[in-house]
Amino acid sequence: TDATQVAEIYTIVMLGDSLTAGFGLPPSDALPAEIERLLQSEARPLKLINAGVSGDTSAGGLARYDWSVASANPDLLVIALGANDYLTGLDPDQTRANLSAIIDRAMADNLDILLVSVSARSSSEDDPRAADFATIYPDLAQTYDVPLYEGLIEPIFAQPTLLLPDGLHPTAEGVRVMAAPLAQALSELLT
Repeated sequence: TDATQVAEIYTIVMLGDSLTAGFGLPPSDALPAEIERLLQSEARPLKLINAGVSGDTSAGGLARYDWSVASANPDLLVIALGANDYLTGLDPDQTRANLSAIIDRAMADNLDILLVSVSARSSSEDDPRAADFATIYPDLAQTYDVPLYEGLIEPIFAQPTLLLPDGLHPTAEGVRVMAAPLAQALSELLT
């Protein structure tokens, strides 16, 4: 190959909420930036675009698909939405419909997809909706035959030192703990 030819950059968009946006952290410490650093050793040049908006719901992610995802013309879309749907009491069927619509749009755009489950912290005993939310992600992954990454924030739940004082959002160190297994999952999709 011609050495002057620039390798095409593989673009990944992370469509998410505050966990993606990096709530309370500088952009360089947000999850997409950390994953991009971890994946720099991949064979192909790549970049991650942070399309996280703090407080966003699945409906918000769907509403901004065109300017957050399609405009970036990515190769892969990471969908990490739904936590705020749960926290605000949204009907799980609505969350499912919104995430389904995002996947439909991404498939129509021929994007590779990684669906990230955002599990409710409450147990089913505490909140009957928790069980309904828990089934959304595996069901969608099976229906659409897309890979599912589970347990995004679980590694840091029980470790207060990895959370900001609000007890909900990761510190920079918490982001690093979350990023490593997700980067590994993405690396497997890139091969």
